[in-house]
Amino acid sequence: MPESDVLLTVAEVAVAFAGFASLVSILGRGTSADDPRVLSVRMRAMLLTSLLVVGFSLIPVILSGYGVRPRLAWTASSLLLLTATLTYYWWLQRAILTLGRAGLTPSRFQRRVIIPTLLLTLLAVSLLLLANLVRAMPAVYLTALALLLFQSGFAFCLIVFSFLPRIDQDLNGA
Repeated sequence: MPESDVLLTVAEVAVAFAGFASLVSILGRGTSADDPRVLSVRMRAMLLTSLLVVGFSLIPVILSGYGVRPRLAWTASSLLLLTATLTYYWWLQRAILTLGRAGLTPSRFQRRVIIPTLLLTLLAVSLLLLANLVRAMPAVYLTALALLLFQSGFAFCLIVFSFLPRIDQDLNGA
């Protein structure tokens, strides 16, 4: 399978995001400007997305190693990743609703940037994987993984930024 090098590289990047985010959260414990429950959801979302990317980067390689025909390997991988992605977003939606019930309403940045980014990623990944059930093209599957990797990186940035002083706090303190 010629795509195996790309798939393994994608898996390594996803592991790096998970590792660095864990390190940042441990080192910055107690210094985040965000509510710990919000940070917890972000961390879990980032780790789950990274694990999705790692696991589903390996599935086509493993199937190929067992002699599964490429078309079937890509179709099966797409179906499994679509199911896992929809399950992940179902969990994320429930976690966000739970935060809302706890009185943690989304900020303007969350409403205008984070939530639309998540919804666009879900839509794009779902459409790509649905199309790939028919087409079984490695490039389509890799694009879906890349979008999930983007989401993991986006969550990583949100986690890191939550530990940095905010500009408006710096301006008010000066």
